Amino acid sequence: MRREGRLPAAVALGTLFNPLNSSMIAVALIHVEAEFHVGIAAVTWLAAGFYLVGILAPPLMGTLGDRFGPRLVFCCGLVTMAVTGVLAALAPSFPVLLGARLLQAFGSCATMPAGMSIIQAAMPGDDGRPPPRVIATISMVLTASAATGPVLGGVLISLWGWRAIFLVNVPLAVVALVAALRWLPRVRVDGAREATLLPRLSPGLLATCGQFALTNVAFYVAFFAVPLWAQSTAGVPAHLAGLLVLPLAGLGIVMTPVAVWLAARAGMRTVLVAGAALLLGGSCVMAAADSVGPVLVAGAVLGVAAALGQFALNSLVFVHADRRDTGAAVGVFQASRYVGAATASALLGVLFDRAGLGGGGWAMAGASAVVLAGAVLLPVRRPSASDGGRSGP
Repeated sequence: MRREGRLPAAVALGTLFNPLNSSMIAVALIHVEAEFHVGIAAVTWLAAGFYLVGILAPPLMGTLGDRFGPRLVFCCGLVTMAVTGVLAALAPSFPVLLGARLLQAFGSCATMPAGMSIIQAAMPGDDGRPPPRVIATISMVLTASAATGPVLGGVLISLWGWRAIFLVNVPLAVVALVAALRWLPRVRVDGAREATLLPRLSPGLLATCGQFALTNVAFYVAFFAVPLWAQSTAGVPAHLAGLLVLPLAGLGIVMTPVAVWLAARAGMRTVLVAGAALLLGGSCVMAAADSVGPVLVAGAVLGVAAALGQFALNSLVFVHADRRDTGAAVGVFQASRYVGAATASALLGVLFDRAGLGGGGWAMAGASAVVLAGAVLLPVRRPSASDGGRSGP
């Protein structure tokens, strides 16, 4: 592999753990409850606790990377993933499993802000962000790993039981750690000694994170509602229930290069608006779905929306973040994913019982409508002194 491709590949390997483990748990909750007999309310803390850590930990991990070196934080996160994978797989009780799961969340939250801080320092761009192809690579990994989580989880559970979804992190973390040690450079972040717990939160950065949180409300409702509906209502077994979100994963990968091309030809505004419009359309299809066919169609539309939105919003973080605390800014951005995920899980717990898949679909549509409005207004370039701080289209 060429040198310029090694760094993004190593970072991509490390960043897959957080979205993968956040969504893979969806098809395992029923099986964990059946073994430990702790009740549905207790077992859902395996998801909710992960999300809470996902909100609190990334800004801290990014700041630690800015202060002490992002390569060190990145590698420590991977070691934590391997250790907690073993602990969770061998857990003799539910409290032990929950503790390992929370530690796992801390480890998975370290790699994204640290990895993007390394990329920003090693591959700076003239427009305030890394090369689009690098952001596209990370976006594809984030989208694909989150969407394939239920698929992989369903297969692993069918073959070896729920403990396999934790144990699979061990070989993945070893491979990612070897790549990180070989390919990630030691870099110093500008102004590292001045890093604080929170980055300098510009209006553009706050707006970008808000858009990402609302986008993830829609996506995580789909990630959890579809497998739950398939198993509880449609009578689909676990290994097939996860496959229903496969179109979202596949198109999230395939369409990301299209997002890069569209941004180069028509501008980032077009990518944002197109992604938000497709998010709204897919949500409406999901709300009206009453069989497997429409669910697959909705997943396909949401996959294209994921490709466009993920790429655009990841790019805009670097436009609106201060270079002195890139890691912390990416951490806040990552935390906004779990603000959306936690909101989705709370909404789903109420809406699914009352209205089934349609209730979740209409919640997705409401969030998507706000995302579409925001896509029209969100600043897409760094304000400059010459234009008085205005952001162009």
